[in-house]
Amino acid sequence: MLELNKTHLLDCLEGIPMLDDLSIDLVVTSPPYFNSGHKYQRGTGFHYTADIGEPLYFIYDCLELLKTKLKADGIICLNLGFSYAETGAMRPFDIVNRARQKIGYFVNDVIIWHKPNPVPMQGRLTNAFEYIFVMSKHPIGKYYTTEYTHNVWDMPIATSGTEHSARYPEQLSDNCIKTFTKEGDLVCDPFMGSGTTGLSAIKLKRNFIGFEINPDYVKIAEGRLRDYMRQMKIIDDEIEAQGWADTEG
Repeated sequence: MLELNKTHLLDCLEGIPMLDDLSIDLVVTSPPYFNSGHKYQRGTGFHYTADIGEPLYFIYDCLELLKTKLKADGIICLNLGFSYAETGAMRPFDIVNRARQKIGYFVNDVIIWHKPNPVPMQGRLTNAFEYIFVMSKHPIGKYYTTEYTHNVWDMPIATSGTEHSARYPEQLSDNCIKTFTKEGDLVCDPFMGSGTTGLSAIKLKRNFIGFEINPDYVKIAEGRLRDYMRQMKIIDDEIEAQGWADTEG
C-alpha cells in the first residue's frame, strides 16, 4: 500500500494497482477534458476520442482498476462536464453509460453542480452546470446524510489564478466526502490536479491518496496541504496559549 495523505507523482494506471484491494471508501475526481491545454495523454491521445470525445486519460482503464480497490459499499463521485467542441451535451452520459455497460458500475445518483458564476459564452447558451455521477459496484452504496439533502449544489467556480485551469471548489469535494464517508475513511483521487480533494479529506479528518502526472500540480497540492497544516498548528497553539482548550468536567 502506498503512503497515505500524499499526492503521488504517478500515472494513476500505475499507482492504483499498488493499492490494497477493497481499501477505498470513496473516489472523488474530475478527469481532464479532451480539449485541455495540458498534455495528459499517452502516445497520440486518440484512444477513445473518435466516438465519444474521451478525456485524454483512459478513464475506463482507471475505473476498471478502481473496481477491485473500492469497498463493496464504496462510492465514486465522477465530475464530468460537456464540451461543445467534442461530441456535445450528451458526452457525460456517453462516458457513464459505457462505464455501466462495460465495467458494471451502478449509478446511484446524479448531482447537478450549478455554477452561479459560469464562464460567459458567445453564440451559445452559457453552460452553468456540471454533473457529478454517483456510482458504486452494487446498488447498496453508503450514504451518511442525516438531514434532507437535495441533488442540486449551488457553488461558484473556484478562483484558480495560474494554478490549475479547471479547479472545482472545496465545497464540492467537502460535500461529497461528508455525504459518502465517515471520519477515518480513505478517499482517493486518481486525477488529483492541484489537490482540492486531498485538502478536503484532511480538513474533514479522513485519509486520502492521490495520483497526478504533472509535477507542477503535485507541488501545488503539497503546498496547499502544508499551508493548511501550518495554519491549524497556529490556531491550536493560540488556543493552548489562551487556555481555551476543552477540559473534562
